[in-house]
Amino acid sequence: MTTRIKPRSPALLVFLPDGSGALPPDGLDVHLDTYWHRRLADGDVVAVVNKPRANAKTSPARRGA
Repeated sequence: MTTRIKPRSPALLVFLPDGSGALPPDGLDVHLDTYWHRRLADGDVVAVVNKPRANAKTSPARRGA
C-alpha cells in the first residue's frame, strides 16, 4: 500500500530507510512497511490525506453558433 507521508514539522529530519537522505518537507509517496509504521506510531511523520477534488464538470458545450 502506497501512502504519502511528510515530517510532523518542516524542521524535523526523518531519514529514509535506505540511507539515501531525508524525507522532503512536502512529503513523499512511500510503501508502508514496518519502518514507516513505526515512524507514524512515534509521531515523527504524518500521513497526508488527499481531499477529494470538487466536481470539475462544466456546463455542456453548446451546439451551433
